[in-house]
Amino acid sequence: MTLREELSEYAERSAGLIDDSPQMDEENTKRKIIEPLIELLRWNILSSDVELEYSVQMGSGTKKVDYALKREGTPVVFVEAKGCDTPLDQSHENQLKSYMRQVGVDWGLLTNGRKFGIFRRDVSSNRPNEISLAEFSIEDVPNNEDPLKALSQEYIDSGESRQIAKKIEAVQNAVASLRENKETLAEDVTGEVTAVAGNAVSQQVEDEAKAFVDDLVETLEEQAHRTAVVQDPPRGDGSEDGEYVIRLTRNGRDAFRVAEDVQSEAVGSLVNYLIGEEGLLDEIDIPYIPGTGQGSRALLNDEPTHPNGSEMRGQQRVSGGYYLLTNLSSEDKKRYVSELPEKVDLEIEFSDNW
Repeated sequence: MTLREELSEYAERSAGLIDDSPQMDEENTKRKIIEPLIELLRWNILSSDVELEYSVQMGSGTKKVDYALKREGTPVVFVEAKGCDTPLDQSHENQLKSYMRQVGVDWGLLTNGRKFGIFRRDVSSNRPNEISLAEFSIEDVPNNEDPLKALSQEYIDSGESRQIAKKIEAVQNAVASLRENKETLAEDVTGEVTAVAGNAVSQQVEDEAKAFVDDLVETLEEQAHRTAVVQDPPRGDGSEDGEYVIRLTRNGRDAFRVAEDVQSEAVGSLVNYLIGEEGLLDEIDIPYIPGTGQGSRALLNDEPTHPNGSEMRGQQRVSGGYYLLTNLSSEDKKRYVSELPEKVDLEIEFSDNW
């Protein structure tokens, strides 16, 4: 089952729970709505990677963040939870942002089970601030797969969360610029058209131009909150800026090429091709353990576990019902996945931004 399918099931189940108990208190909201989402994002709520009631020193006192999602003991995501019976307001948002700023945490999720807000800490200026990446309701959770992915353990580990944020912010900046320059754009369009068609159509053209900008803003806002699909122009080296490109060749001739916005999806597409078109499974043993073959982690297996029985956390389902480990750093993805094309006499190249 894909993450989107899991999110769809989660949204439907959670919406039903809220309908049955619209005044659900904070404790029940956490257990029934929020913790299942944390688990869906591949955080083990029972592990040391998730700390409940994380202490934050604020002035002379101490405050508690409901959930701190940690890597190697350091918080990377703060989750501030309220009950379904508590409408979210600006004070709750400011509370989460202050916690993120105080500790230096890059990602934040604010939710009462009904509404969700995802924030990223912007450190590009001298005065760091927290940017809203997405705001959505429980029913719209599946359409916000990409901003939710940015909070997942796998994407934070690989650095792909930053790529998602970059694309969402690019769309948000475009929306802000269009709103700010709406009148000027409409005047420019009107001037160009009336120069050809005459002043008799000027008012209609201006109205249509403004409506076009409004429609474009609406479309881009949906795009910014729902998916990170905006593509940048191709670069001269044949790869796409912001995309992760993998190219396979055999005897100097192109055999396959994939370009995806996130590394794990590019790797998944590559393995699907190798299994479906190149007979990879005839050339390797399952479970496939990369490197010397003596390690404890499987890169590819017929069940979502490693040879020692531990859970294959951060895996992706690929062709034939197999499971591919994608919870790897960028360098490990390149190193381990590079072994697979070699098994079927293919050479592999990665774009520069890997």
